[in-house]
Amino acid sequence: MTRLHINKSITDTTYERALKHFDERGVIDMLGIKGYYTFLAMIMNGTRTAVPDGKPAPLKAFPK
Repeated sequence: MTRLHINKSITDTTYERALKHFDERGVIDMLGIKGYYTFLAMIMNGTRTAVPDGKPAPLKAFPK
């Protein structure tokens, strides 16, 4: 899935390997989940969504 995000595509070999392990339904599910979480991250980063008051950040901030 990282290759898809970076390269905007995957090779036939990668796709065949994914099919072998997860079948077509599993590959489609993974692609959908990847897209959904990417969408959420873009919205939250774009709107600078803050951590709720009084709660610690769940993860250390990633360096830019």
